[in-house]
Amino acid sequence: MRAVWTIAQRELKALFDQPTAYILLVVFTAVNGFLSFRQLDLYGVASLRPMFDFLPWVLLLFVPAVTMRALAEDARSGTLEVVLAQPITELELLLGKYLGQVLFLWLALAITLTIPLGLALGTAPQLGILVAQYVGAALLILGLAAVGLWASSVTRNQITAFILAVTVTFALLLVGLDPLIVGLPPQLGAIAASLGVLSHFSSIARGVIDLRDAVYFVTLALLFLVFAYFALESRKVTPQGEALKRLRLGTALLTPGSSFTLSPATRQLLRGLPDLVTVQLFASAALPPEVAFLKRDVDDLLNDYRAAGRGKVKVVIADPAADSAALREARSLGIPPVQFNVLGQGELQVKEGYMGLSVRYADGVKTMPFVQQTNDLEYRLTSDIRALTHPEKAVIAFGEIGDAASARGQRSFAALRERLGSHYEVRSFGVADTTITSDVRVIAVAGTPDSLSDAQVGRLRGFLDRGGSLLLMAGGMQLQLSPQGPPFAVSRRVGWNELLKPYGVSIVSNMVYDLASNVQVGIPAQFGQVLVPYPFWLRALSTKASPVNADLDAALLPWASQLDTAHAPPKTVTPLFVTSRAGGVQETTVFLDPTRAFSRDSLRSRLMALLVTPLTHDTTHGAPRGRIVVVGSSDFASDRYARNSPENLVFAENSIDWLAQDDALIGIRSKNRAPPPLVFTSATTRTAVKYANVMGVPVLLVLAGVLRLWRRRQTTRRTYRPLAATSTA
Repeated sequence: MRAVWTIAQRELKALFDQPTAYILLVVFTAVNGFLSFRQLDLYGVASLRPMFDFLPWVLLLFVPAVTMRALAEDARSGTLEVVLAQPITELELLLGKYLGQVLFLWLALAITLTIPLGLALGTAPQLGILVAQYVGAALLILGLAAVGLWASSVTRNQITAFILAVTVTFALLLVGLDPLIVGLPPQLGAIAASLGVLSHFSSIARGVIDLRDAVYFVTLALLFLVFAYFALESRKVTPQGEALKRLRLGTALLTPGSSFTLSPATRQLLRGLPDLVTVQLFASAALPPEVAFLKRDVDDLLNDYRAAGRGKVKVVIADPAADSAALREARSLGIPPVQFNVLGQGELQVKEGYMGLSVRYADGVKTMPFVQQTNDLEYRLTSDIRALTHPEKAVIAFGEIGDAASARGQRSFAALRERLGSHYEVRSFGVADTTITSDVRVIAVAGTPDSLSDAQVGRLRGFLDRGGSLLLMAGGMQLQLSPQGPPFAVSRRVGWNELLKPYGVSIVSNMVYDLASNVQVGIPAQFGQVLVPYPFWLRALSTKASPVNADLDAALLPWASQLDTAHAPPKTVTPLFVTSRAGGVQETTVFLDPTRAFSRDSLRSRLMALLVTPLTHDTTHGAPRGRIVVVGSSDFASDRYARNSPENLVFAENSIDWLAQDDALIGIRSKNRAPPPLVFTSATTRTAVKYANVMGVPVLLVLAGVLRLWRRRQTTRRTYRPLAATSTA
């Protein structure tokens, strides 16, 4: 191994002794920076997904350009024979060359870490996803570097090696893409797709490493290293010699089980199943390639369920297209065929197929007519199993307090009610209700009353004192929609503050804006619409300080008010969502025009949502007992905003689960959400980060290359003086 490391060091040094290496590094970093920030500016999320989506195509040219001279140049100059005459083997030479090339490529990849470091000045990308993406990219480099080294081993010409490596890599990238598999039978198309690089790298680009994908890239590297070793050996053996015959090797591709893991809540539920649960997958054998990969992930998940169930989970897979009994059963369960658009030979074909699920327990059954994605499949499956095996439901009460603006906007919470109804018995609630039944565990209210009578406050405090919990979604401003002029909002009295007084929490009568973390809205322009930032619609940032928001990055809070905790007892309040450091407030009268100017005075982070956990259960001295979650927006969970921000519903559901002390599904529901929004405190910081990566890093590489090459040139120009003469002098 010492010889391998010595050769690798020499190879790495030789690369940096040539200006070509610095040129390649400059181009690689500049292209990655440009492609990344071009997409980041467009979508405004703190994610490196754009860079990793383009990375295989960038490596298509970059890797062959680095590896083309590894063995071809030595063979052309005759150095290869001299090196092999030394006490090293062909295998040591090959591994040393390969390690040197991989280290150089990994160094180029490591330089791109300046991009996430720059983004961290605004919103840091999710660390787990970031690590998985870079580990996956390193595995991709392992495989493609072996292809390039093999191409360099079979020719004496660098250009020929470059063209050959690009051709083979391009073929590996194309295998599995729709344009290539047009006209292939579905089974053959699925096999072709599984052999392609992109199909294995697509999950890695999202930040998910499947063990099979890792083994694919390692196997790809080993396979082409074997080919390169064969090429080296063939230089010194005759075609009919015994040595050549010993080189004829076979390889086997291993397909281990999935490395995805179930959530602890799912495992705990499956371990405690009272009886057998049957999960039946209705899937057609002839599925388009993109749906075939979806079925692979579904199969993996179902296998995990079967293993975690320890004999209590039975998985059945049926093809209604080939089995008449399965077809009848699918129809009886309400699982219809779905039409897929498939590219045929010169035409677009429409075919039917099945991709549905059913869960059976005793006499109960739950169905999913069509599985479109696997991001939330674990949550949906676990929820269905839980609903079937634990039919009793906790009772929650949900109420709305409307005003003229909400009535005119036809505010509705139908989506939230529907999702809550799958786990709870949802009853109606009104502030004027004379009684609150003893079986109600949580009360959720959206809206702001101007005042509460003593009797109403007494009933709600009695509900909290006996262990009930409360979710308040309320703001301190009242919208005024005028047909003659622009909309505006005025301060209002918040009736909930009297109820919240024992907790030391209050809803402030103001409206918060955020100049850095907000959403864009369309305003009419001369030609269509123009998107402009709307600071009154906050992208509130998650503190990740509680199970309620631990897996959430942000939530959309429209026309929200600040929360005050100045009088709260220590260690009872947990902040959930805050604005960025560019958060400000306006009071009294607020005009809601998106094009208006916003004050930059007194900008700081503002508290927008919190939860309260009382320290004591003693109510004899007026200390509250029940849990409370307060959100400074009445409308954030309504259908209008939840449609475009599904994380709002997740936040509301998580809050009710926590208030009901039913935390089991919180961690599952929040998995695999969208990346956090990219937020910088100022446009100057955003611009500095962008151009520091797109231009600054390449310029530093140019300067480093010029300095090293200048020093090397100065060294070669020195006059040779014998050592003895130097000593005498």
